Amino acid sequence: MSARLLVVSGTGTGIGKTHATAALLGAWARVLSQLGVELPLVAGLKPVESGATAGSPSDALTLEQASTFHVKRFPPPYMLARPVSPHLAAEAEGRTIALEPIAGYVGGIRKLTHGVAVELPGGLFTPLAPELANADVALALKPDAVLLVAPDRLGVLHDVSAATRAAAALGLTISGIVLVAPELADASTGTNAAELPKVTRVPVVAVLPRADIATLAERDDLTAWLRMFARP
Repeated sequence: MSARLLVVSGTGTGIGKTHATAALLGAWARVLSQLGVELPLVAGLKPVESGATAGSPSDALTLEQASTFHVKRFPPPYMLARPVSPHLAAEAEGRTIALEPIAGYVGGIRKLTHGVAVELPGGLFTPLAPELANADVALALKPDAVLLVAPDRLGVLHDVSAATRAAAALGLTISGIVLVAPELADASTGTNAAELPKVTRVPVVAVLPRADIATLAERDDLTAWLRMFARP
């Protein structure tokens, strides 16, 4: 089995990446079924997460629940307790985040599934360790696509422009942008999808309202993009 690999990052933290990734997983499983895969196995992974304490909800758990593959058998390599930047959370536990355990974790699950979505913590250039940022991990994983999640609010034009330019300088191709409705809308909300082509050539592939995961997984824009991306 050779899984397609999708990496999901963002312009920052707390912007809805996990919610969007979970919706993508639901849509992906449905698309694979439509393509003739009898029992589609899609896995949502978050190899690095800070602020993850025993008994509290985690992003990894949300993605596990949205997966059709039994992700729980494969615990993420870096579940860190302190709710700060991952490199600081790891340092507080006497650990250093390294690329190899992340790549091994993702690669092992790819062999068992039809599709894997990896959500990276924080923003695209959030530091994970000295000389290691999320963008470096995305580049090393050699994914089939990278989606950048951004909030549909004032400032998103700058944030997306900066992230996509920096990614291009690194040699990382961003495949598409997913705009998500912010908790508090402002005067720019609803207009940014039309304005983003003025600052980046990366296309907006979906504009997600505030809704539950199951509802978002049924959206036509997510489904249309996944039909182009997915393969049995």
